[in-house]
Amino acid sequence: MQLANPNPDDFSLNQQKDMDATLLVRFYVKAVQDKVATAKEGRPIFKDVEYVEIRTPGCRDPIARPAKPHDLERFPRHYEAFKNRTSQEVNDGTPLSEWPLIPRSQVEELAFFNVKTVEQLVAIPDSSAAKFMGINALKAKAKSWLEASKEAAKASELKTELDKRDKELAELRAMVEELKAAKPPLRKKVGTKKVTRKKVSAKKE
Repeated sequence: MQLANPNPDDFSLNQQKDMDATLLVRFYVKAVQDKVATAKEGRPIFKDVEYVEIRTPGCRDPIARPAKPHDLERFPRHYEAFKNRTSQEVNDGTPLSEWPLIPRSQVEELAFFNVKTVEQLVAIPDSSAAKFMGINALKAKAKSWLEASKEAAKASELKTELDKRDKELAELRAMVEELKAAKPPLRKKVGTKKVTRKKVSAKKE
C-alpha cells in the first residue's frame, strides 16, 4: 500500500537534511496564465515559471509547486543540472498552442525554430520568414489578432468602468431614497391670533 507523500517543508531543518538525501527532485518550467495580463490584453497571456517537483521514494503523489529561493539553496545540484539542460529564454506571451488560428503542425514547426508565442511570430524578421511557407500571411493574421485583442480589452475595460459607475450611482440613489423615507414630514405651524389692547377696549364699549 502506497502512502501519501509527506511534505518535506513541514519538517525541521535537520529532518529535511536527512530526508533530502533520499528525495527525487527535479526543477522544470511551467507556463502559468497571468490573469491580470490576460484581462488587460484580452487574450490568454502565459508566463514561464520555474517549478520544483519533490518525490519521496515509496510514496505516490509528488509535491509540485513554484520554486522558492530556499529550494535553490536546498537543492543546488538539482537546480544546476536543470539550468544546464534548459535555455535561458523567456517565453512570456500567448503560446501558439493557445492560439486558435494556427494548425498544430505549424506550432511544432515554429517551436523547432524557437518561435513559441504569437508575439514572437509577429516579430520574425523578413530575412528569416523565407524559411517558412505562407509565414507572411500567418504573421499578418497574428498581428491583426493581437490588435483586435487589445481593442477588445479596451472595450471590456471601458464597460467595466461604466458598469462600476452605474452601480455607484444606483447605490447613491438608493441612499437618497432611504434618507427621504426616514425623514419625518414637516408639520405646518398653526399660529395663535394676537389680540391687541385696542381691539379689546373696543369690544368692552
